[in-house]
Amino acid sequence: MKNTNKKLIENSREKIDILLSFGASEELDTSLDKLITFQIAKYNNNINQIRYELERFETKYQMASEEFFSKFEAGTLGDDADYFEWVGLYENVLLYKQRIKSLKSVLKK
Repeated sequence: MKNTNKKLIENSREKIDILLSFGASEELDTSLDKLITFQIAKYNNNINQIRYELERFETKYQMASEEFFSKFEAGTLGDDADYFEWVGLYENVLLYKQRIKSLKSVLKK
């Protein structure tokens, strides 16, 4: 996998260099912004799908996911199988939010 990523990066750099050498910097920037916007939308969609599943746990245990996660991390809850599924889902939301934040930080600088 690492070798595949290295090859992909090399190929992408070559394409970018060629486009820049042809004076297509504005088009390249616009295309990258569109790709980033698309990826942000994908992550937001994933978050919305996960939120539906989180609501099931929040209703069942009468606790917001943020509160649950804090208590779970502190070790004040048991080791119910539901808790591990819940924490996994919530961690995915946190991951997607972090990725969205990173992507937005480079969008149209």
